[in-house]
Amino acid sequence: MSEFFYAYNRSALRVAVIIFVIFLMASPCIASLPEHPLIELAKQKEGQRVRYALDEGVQVGLTADGKSYYVLWLPPGTDPKNPPPMIATMHGHDGCAFTDFYVWHHFVNERGYGLLAIQWWLGGGEAISDYLLPNEIYRAIDDVFSQLKVAPGTAMLHGFSRGSANIYAVAALDINLHKNYFSLFVANSGQANSGYPPIHEIEAGRFGDQPFLDSHWVTYAGQKDVNPDRDGVRGMRRTGEWIKKYGGTIELAIEDPEGGHGGFHMNPENTDAALDVFEKLRVR
Repeated sequence: MSEFFYAYNRSALRVAVIIFVIFLMASPCIASLPEHPLIELAKQKEGQRVRYALDEGVQVGLTADGKSYYVLWLPPGTDPKNPPPMIATMHGHDGCAFTDFYVWHHFVNERGYGLLAIQWWLGGGEAISDYLLPNEIYRAIDDVFSQLKVAPGTAMLHGFSRGSANIYAVAALDINLHKNYFSLFVANSGQANSGYPPIHEIEAGRFGDQPFLDSHWVTYAGQKDVNPDRDGVRGMRRTGEWIKKYGGTIELAIEDPEGGHGGFHMNPENTDAALDVFEKLRVR
């Protein structure tokens, strides 16, 4: 008799677990997510970050070309006719827009900013074709900002690691197309490498002789970065000079003596320093 009750209880427990899992997956937040392979990948790899973002009220949409998605967060009570200052961000290699939201949320929530995280890795390898190209990244940003009616000079663009390596071309597009959404660009641990095709296009004059004219920049480098010549202090110092050569102004060069490759967010003083620069520069 006891064996019967044991088997019964074990079966009941199994059924209860299955029902609980089905309930989680069918919750309104999960059900509201668009269907896309990259969103499924995010749920598999970064499930806790996805749940955190949904709990905090993000909007998730697909890019117009259907290649990828974005994560958008606006402060509670945002007036649809008056968008807040916006941060647009590009993750590093093999990255995830939901994780980008997670690391940024405290900072934007504290300051009343909105956040747009672009999923620009396409879930494959590490070739250029495995990522959205700079013009595709910019189109995704422009589509969202146009809908939100984001005014020129009221946004900041941030790129981390490989996202930083691509921020220079995205910045050139913003300036060249005269959209001028961004009053500040933050290049975080990713140099402008002449051997990288988007950088080569800038140096070849695609955007004119002074593609960064009147633009403002913050650079970050950690002195303990494992690639000091590429992403660390030496690499970002060279990048600062390169930006100035093409008309940009370095407002702040952060060199964290204890920071590594991800030190921009790991040390909140670094993030706050960059946001303080944005606060001074943004159009009100």
